[in-house]
Amino acid sequence: MDAAGGTGVPVSLAVLCRAAVGCVAVDGASVTAVSGPGLSEPLGATDELSARLEELLFTTGEGPGAEDLLVGSPVLIADLGAVAGRWPGFVPAAVAAGARALFAFPLQAGAIRAGVLSLYRARPEPLTAGQLADALVFADIALRLLLDSSSGISGLAGYHPLDGLSDSRAEVHQAAGMISVQLGVSLEEALTRLRAHAFAAGAPLGDVAGAVVARLLRFDPEPDPGPLPA
Repeated sequence: MDAAGGTGVPVSLAVLCRAAVGCVAVDGASVTAVSGPGLSEPLGATDELSARLEELLFTTGEGPGAEDLLVGSPVLIADLGAVAGRWPGFVPAAVAAGARALFAFPLQAGAIRAGVLSLYRARPEPLTAGQLADALVFADIALRLLLDSSSGISGLAGYHPLDGLSDSRAEVHQAAGMISVQLGVSLEEALTRLRAHAFAAGAPLGDVAGAVVARLLRFDPEPDPGPLPA
């Protein structure tokens, strides 16, 4: 897998995402790696909206990309507007950003779930059988790229739609670790608390995480209500 289509272009997730857009007839594509429960890292996106959708997945912890990792099978949403109640934190923001259909494919090998390939359309429309088959092929290739250290994946570093997001993710992970200690809970629960606080405050997740890391915001355990009255 040294070149794409015999053109001499190194195979990378950036190249794969661009190819998927043309072959599957979608408007954008992105690949996200999973580094732990509720934790993910952006690895490639074809455009700003794809990057925005990937960021919404991380910020809200919900949406097709999050669900397909739980169920281990593709989540195909031909009309996002029809499923607003399914993911109340994700869908309104995704639709407002310009996405109308979203298709998420888990990148997995057996019990190993390495990430997600997400494809979006700016119009509500399902994938045809042929497009679905093509998307599954791209998901398989993306998985191999994730698992193959010699695949050229390092060439993604300068891919602009995701510039700066990795630093923000690192700060969110650091904040989750601090909250885990403060509350005596798992990292997954700490991240859920962090997301809930950001959602309730109407603030970007990265801003809330920054406040935690800077020790401007602390999460305190809920007080013990004590025994029930006799």
